[in-house]
Amino acid sequence: MKLTTDLSVRKWKPKTEGERASCGDSLYLQGYSNGTRAYIFRAQPIVDGKQKSFWVKIGKPAQSNEPSIVGKQLSLANAKMAVLFLKEAINSGELTVAEARKVIDKGHNVLELSSALQDRDLAAVEPTQRLHRYPTFDECYWEWFNRHSKALRWTNQKAKVKTSSTYVNHMKKHIGHVPINEVSRRMLKSVLQEAFLKVPNLAKNLRGHVEEIMEDAVDNQLIDDNPTPARKNFTTINAKSKPHGTVPAARLPELYEYVMNCKSSASFKACAVALMVTALRVSNIAFLRQEFYDPTTGKFVVPAKTGEDDPDGLMKSGDEYVGIFPDALRLMINSQLVEGHEFVFVSPYNGRQINPESVRKLFKGFDRGMTSHGLRNLFKEWCYNSEVDNWLADRYVDHSLQGLDKHYRHFDTLERRAALAQRYYTFMVTGVTPAPQQQQQPLKLVS
Repeated sequence: MKLTTDLSVRKWKPKTEGERASCGDSLYLQGYSNGTRAYIFRAQPIVDGKQKSFWVKIGKPAQSNEPSIVGKQLSLANAKMAVLFLKEAINSGELTVAEARKVIDKGHNVLELSSALQDRDLAAVEPTQRLHRYPTFDECYWEWFNRHSKALRWTNQKAKVKTSSTYVNHMKKHIGHVPINEVSRRMLKSVLQEAFLKVPNLAKNLRGHVEEIMEDAVDNQLIDDNPTPARKNFTTINAKSKPHGTVPAARLPELYEYVMNCKSSASFKACAVALMVTALRVSNIAFLRQEFYDPTTGKFVVPAKTGEDDPDGLMKSGDEYVGIFPDALRLMINSQLVEGHEFVFVSPYNGRQINPESVRKLFKGFDRGMTSHGLRNLFKEWCYNSEVDNWLADRYVDHSLQGLDKHYRHFDTLERRAALAQRYYTFMVTGVTPAPQQQQQPLKLVS
């Protein structure tokens, strides 16, 4: 069993003394019958020409919203980030396992761990030499990364881990040790070109980050010019994009009948219909929490991301999203609510929230080429055929506005979106799209 969320970590119980459950990326959760649990990672350094294994404790699962501290409590995402830093330092020979344990015992904040490892290396340099030396590219990278992390540039821990791991896996070993003033355009072109051929989507962001780091170096008068090659200078894989599988909008009533007549539980059907009506991402609905749902009005809220151990199910944009379920759907949702439970949609099989993957499989049963994300395409097609303004449709599915809309469409659209949801729900149930309301409240600017 692989633990992939903080919720699964909290619910996991060992069947034997000292049992270890994998969390991925060399990280494990170890537990005992007395309730003691700890995050440990498997360090595998090369010692005397042979690979050896050591189990290193890095902290225990977080039980509160306090900051994640290495050696104390950690969220799952922060535990993975700590392992990334420590494992890279150990595998490269920069740090022994014994030294790693000493760093862990000092109790650094996870975002400060990379800096702590750098400070340890720098302490060995004679003070006068340290004053006149140029920082390495690796030192400049982590200074940039930590600064932007504290400014909440990445609104969830997964994004932070992906950003740092991309650098560690594709760049650090090549130029991390090079003084920033000696990093040449040729070096960057060679390393980044390899990344563009292996992980083109990640490489685009990595190149942008490198450009920012080198601009910082220019501003700090460490170098005179930014040597980062332009995006157009790299050869990329000519891979065709594959759109999300969907079905024609005319088949929505047929899909609704399929869901309502399937042999699934009431909670599963309510979750699937709510997803169809809202056209949001499957995790936004599957992880909807009761504290953010009003059963008397049908109003629901997906809270904004804060960057501090955000739960699953938040919007991709990171912004707060507010919607209102049509009244008939509200009653359907209320009839299956489990009083006192954390989530709105609860699986009767394991007592947890509905699994997003199970919802995806339901739509596959209707049409093998369909995906849950394809519901968004379906909704957009219906909007186009029903003469719904593009910008309102984009607000409905939380898409970023484009062009002039991005600058001028700062309206509170909740009532308009609620009316649109009712029209869409009616079409889904009856196959007939009702005419839009002739008299609507004027839109108000968001304060």
